Amino acid sequence: MLNIFKRAFLLGLFLGFLLSSKSLALIKVQDFRGKTITLEKPAERVVCLIESALTGIYMLKQGHRVIGVPYNIYQEGFYYTDTFKYYALLEGRIKSKKIPAVGNWETVNVEKVLSLKPDLIIIWANQGEAIQTFERLKIPVYGVFISKIEDVYKEIRDLGLLLGAERRAEELINYVKKEVNEIRKIAKKIKVKRRVYFSWAQINFLQTSCQESIVNELIEMVGGINICSHIKAESISLNLEKLLSLNPEVIIMWYSKILNPSKILNDQQLRTIKAVKSFSVYQFENTFFYDLWTLKFLYSLKTMANWIYPEYFSFDLEKEKINIINFLYGQKLI
Repeated sequence: MLNIFKRAFLLGLFLGFLLSSKSLALIKVQDFRGKTITLEKPAERVVCLIESALTGIYMLKQGHRVIGVPYNIYQEGFYYTDTFKYYALLEGRIKSKKIPAVGNWETVNVEKVLSLKPDLIIIWANQGEAIQTFERLKIPVYGVFISKIEDVYKEIRDLGLLLGAERRAEELINYVKKEVNEIRKIAKKIKVKRRVYFSWAQINFLQTSCQESIVNELIEMVGGINICSHIKAESISLNLEKLLSLNPEVIIMWYSKILNPSKILNDQQLRTIKAVKSFSVYQFENTFFYDLWTLKFLYSLKTMANWIYPEYFSFDLEKEKINIINFLYGQKLI
């Protein structure tokens, strides 16, 4: 009888150990909504509706898990350039357009997503209706909302956990942080800070980023002053008189198909601005390399450093582009 009780006790301990081990092995990540996502194993069928997350997946070398992509990968339209060109180099299924495009940050084809039978959906955190539908069906959903550089690190670290690529995620983050720290060291030596205006030129030249934005962080990282850093908001649209009174010394423009530095330099309404007088008006050349919501912000940062403080920073931007992009994606992309 004693042996029976002993065996039962040992069996109970063993079962308890198995259950405890399984619990410890669960993957748990808190997304940008504060919602905890739990997976028993790394996701194998991923629908990704956010381009920043999709590029992160390829940086993690986990593109083979993707079964659904955002619309803009195939349809660049007005706001994107070179997106398909480079994703086609990253992924043969994208090149041949075999991965279905099933939504973006605005709309989601719920039926098409469900037909793909995903075990993880990555989506814009504000798309509450679609998220509720997926979660009612017990499909894990990771909600994304990128508003600061720390969010970029969090997203790549979380994706590393969800996809079983933790080591690669830390490798990527450590690389970028090391490069950023080198820029910060130089920026600390800058005594006279230049005033910078950032224009979302695709939308409106007077649309700009304020205190609660990644743009503001980047300008401050290189030692500059965002002329709208005093405004507690992510972005606003200035009026012309306000821009003239703030009188920036450097203007940096987002990529635009309709507006370029030449038009700004020749605009008579802007002729009194210091940046225009000194021909210090610059523009990001595309949206793939200058992606502020992914680890590629590093290339934007180095570019901005050269433009704002050429006497302190002298990066070979073509060489930097090759080194940064090829390292981040883990292959010779350019």
